[in-house]
Amino acid sequence: MAKRRSDQKDETRAKLLSAGSIVFAAKGIEGARIGDIAREAGVAMGTLYTHFPDKEALFAEVMRAGKETVLAGLAIAQQTPGSREVKDRAAMEGVVAFASLYGALFRLLLSRGAGTDPMQREVVDAIAQLRVTELEAGQRDGWARKDLDPQAAARCEVGAVFHLLDWWLDDPTRMRDEQVVEQLCLIRRFGVEGLIPGGGA
Repeated sequence: MAKRRSDQKDETRAKLLSAGSIVFAAKGIEGARIGDIAREAGVAMGTLYTHFPDKEALFAEVMRAGKETVLAGLAIAQQTPGSREVKDRAAMEGVVAFASLYGALFRLLLSRGAGTDPMQREVVDAIAQLRVTELEAGQRDGWARKDLDPQAAARCEVGAVFHLLDWWLDDPTRMRDEQVVEQLCLIRRFGVEGLIPGGGA
């Protein structure tokens, strides 16, 4: 059965977004070329231009779609029934799954090394703000340390998550997915010099 025209159009657009995330992650927006993106997507350059007027528009759509996906996943994790430990695990499982499936896009969304692009800043800020809200509630409820600045702590966590997953994506045989999730949960809950889970200092 032949695909409908709208289905083909959606499929091509998805290929372009995926290819764009790979090329932008590797070369940045300045170094990326339309021809590289079209080649990565397996389409003609003209096809790319029927979906996006220029590479800047494609980059904006890649970032918008990626941001929405990440934030939606984190919001779902926050609404997971159960303890903080259960919610933390759900959040970390979602982040690891996203990074595993969409490594180039994950790196593009969270990397600030590529420059001062406002969209990249917006993504990092939005992710950090979700954790700031949690930590502020934790300080009120007594489970988060009072001497932590929620803004600083949230950004430390975002950085730790990004750098661990960036290292892991270079060679996923270093750790199984479940081990990465476990390490992220331990670091998030206890830090590197905090209390031992279930024990003393």
